[in-house]
This record gives sequence, C-alpha cells and structure tokens, in this order.
Amino acid sequence: MSVATQVFDMLYELSEKLYKMENEGKKVIRLDIGEPDWRPPLSARRALLNSLRDGRDKYASSAGEPELRRKIAELHGCDAGNIVVTPGSKWGIFTLLKLHLKPGDNAVIFSPHWPAYGLICNSLGANLRRVNLRSEDDWRIDFASLENAIDSKTKMIILNSPCNPTSHAWGESEERHVLELAEERGIPVLADDAYRDLCFRKRREKQIEENLLITNTFSKTFGMTGWRIGYIVVPTEVARKVVKLNQITVNNVPVFLQMAALAALEQKERFAGKIRRICRKRAEMAAGLLARRMHFTHPNAGFYLFPRLPEHVDVDRFMCKLLENGIAVAPGSAFGEYKWHVRISLCKKERVLKRALERIAELVECE
Repeated sequence: MSVATQVFDMLYELSEKLYKMENEGKKVIRLDIGEPDWRPPLSARRALLNSLRDGRDKYASSAGEPELRRKIAELHGCDAGNIVVTPGSKWGIFTLLKLHLKPGDNAVIFSPHWPAYGLICNSLGANLRRVNLRSEDDWRIDFASLENAIDSKTKMIILNSPCNPTSHAWGESEERHVLELAEERGIPVLADDAYRDLCFRKRREKQIEENLLITNTFSKTFGMTGWRIGYIVVPTEVARKVVKLNQITVNNVPVFLQMAALAALEQKERFAGKIRRICRKRAEMAAGLLARRMHFTHPNAGFYLFPRLPEHVDVDRFMCKLLENGIAVAPGSAFGEYKWHVRISLCKKERVLKRALERIAELVECE
C-alpha cells in the first residue's frame, strides 16, 4: 500500500470514527474538516426551488448551461467556450490530470498540500513530486527546488493558492514567476483556486492564459459543499476533451444546481466580502489564543491554521486527548512530511471555536 493510500485511509478512518461518535450522541467539535458553517445565499436557494418548480431537472449539455458559462467567462476574461461546469472542482482536477498525465509522468506540487492530488496521480499511474516548503520561511516558494523537481517527465505544475492546509496565498509576483517558469519549460499549470475569494485582501480572478488551467468551486465561498458544483477555465481544445469525458461519465451537473450557482454569482461581490471578514476575524482570534503555545505562520486567507506543535509533544497521543475532550483536528502528516503539524479548521461560530481553541491551548500546555 502506497504512503498516499495510507494517508487517505487514515483520514477516512478518522472521519468514520467521528461520524460514529456523533451517531452515538457524543458531542464533537469538528475542526478536522474544511466545511464552511455559513449557508448558501438565499437567492441561490430560491433559484434552486424555482428551477425545480419550472421543470428544469432533465438531461442537459455536458458543458454546462449557457447562461452560467457566460457569467463565469466574464469573470475570467474569456469566452463561454473556455468554460466547463463540473460536479465540484474535484472532478475538474481529476479530468485535467487524466488528460495530461500518462503512466510514468509526474506532476510537481508545493507541499504541504491537499492529499487528493497525490491520490489522483497514483490512480493514473503517475507520480507527484513535492517541493517542500517551511513555515519558518513563511511558506515562501523555493524556486531553486522547483526547478530541480522538474524533469522531462513533468507534465503539470499544480498551484493551490490560497493553499489547503496553510491558508497561505502567494503574492502575484510569485504566482507569475511560477507561470513564466512553466511556460519556458512548456508545462501547463493547474491553478486550484477553491479558496481565492477568501484572500483577506481581495484578489481578482485569474484571467485565461494558454498555459493555465483553472479550477474553482462554489463549495468554499458560497458554502455549497453538498451541492457538488464547480467549473474549469481552459483553452477550447481542452474544454472539448473534458466535455467528452463528461458525456461518458457524469453527463451533466443538474440544471437546477447550475441555476442556483448562477444566482450565487450575482451576489458574489457582496457575499464574498462578508465571508472574507468572517474568516479574517476568526483567524485573528485563533492566532491570539494559540500563538504562545505553538508556532504557525499567520494565514492571509481562508479558514485553516496549520500550526507546528512543540517537538516534545506526542502528536498521536495529543490528537487522542483532543478527541477525549470532544475536539477533532486533522493530522499534519496527511498533507506531506509535516508530522509535527495539525490542521485546524476555523469553520465554527466564534463562541464554539473560542472554547475549542482554548482547550487545545490548555492541552498543549499540559504535554
């Protein structure tokens, strides 16, 4: 069994254990999962119900509804032909990696990283090459290590900014440097922008480029996790190939969900601004409560903390103690070679979150 598969199993074993505890009536504060606690915009919920009432629940285009694709295209400075609506961004990521990677190829990623990237590569017979970054360096990109990681079999560079699990968004100049280096080598960049709207300082959406493949989701900004809707922004030839894959697999995202997503986008400016303020406030509160007990780089986006525990702390025992106290976090080892870290999701109302973070700080102090 590969390390990536072991990590996958570890995360799912933890998740199943937590569901079992909850089903048994035990109270668990779930800080292990990146699921927003805010509801989708009211306009999106109304649009969904209205679409169902109007009978918009039939087969439809595997590319997505024209009105939604046009709206997304406006955001990214492109044509609707560059947009494909996908069942969540995970499917978009999978299809783009499948189209670009053959057995024996590799994709390069900055680590710590979301474990699904490695699992997808493994399923395709490809490898994930990690460029390990350090919290001591504020997660700055090591471009010398990036160049060393690239070889003749590198067919993709993955850029997840802001990053899951660090909630660190790299600067525009760093992102541009990655894109220029990749272009020089003839390697496409897959930009997973799931958290981009949650940068504490607003960033505009990436604009289409020939060498850039963009994926995004309605899950994080709009709290539409279970709705399973996202999209990709890609050159037209790539878009046509993804549509063909959709036709023989998922066919289409339900139209009523697409109409809900369109309504959400109409509220994007106001809604995303509100969520950014919530995320920033929670991050500041968490930093104030934990900074003296553990080391971490203050996030500039999103809703995660990725602190490093003191080295005298037994991480496995610490996580068990947290569970005994009704608190769950994700192990850092799930995100790469970061066994002394834990990922803490801040997706709880402030009163609940404050209580959980205070208890985490107390338990670190007791170790």
